[in-house]
Amino acid sequence: MRKILLLLILSVLGWVQVSHAQLRQLPVNGKRGVTGNPLQLPLVTVGKETRNLAPGSLIFDTHNRTIVHGSLPVGADIWYQVNSNGQIQRIYILRPEEQARLDQAQK
Repeated sequence: MRKILLLLILSVLGWVQVSHAQLRQLPVNGKRGVTGNPLQLPLVTVGKETRNLAPGSLIFDTHNRTIVHGSLPVGADIWYQVNSNGQIQRIYILRPEEQARLDQAQK
C-alpha cells in the first residue's frame, strides 16, 4: 500500500513539473494589445478600440487556463487572434517572459 501511494505521489509531482516547464506557443498571426475597461459580452476593449468576441471565443490567463469574459483584467498585456469576420477568436494574457520575448522580436 505504501509503495502504491509513493508511486502515485511521485507521478503527480512529475506531471506538475512537466506541465509547468512547457512553454506556451502563441499563434503566429496574432496581434498585441492592452485590455481596457470591461464591457458587456460580446464586447471587449483592446487599446482604444471596442471589438466583438467571436462566438466560442476563448480567453487564456497566464497559466493557460480558460477564463470568462468578466475575469479579463483591465490593463493586461495581451496577444489576440482575429477571425475572418474581424472578431476576436482567442485572447492570451501575456506572461512577463512572453512580453520580453515579443519586445525582443520587435527590435
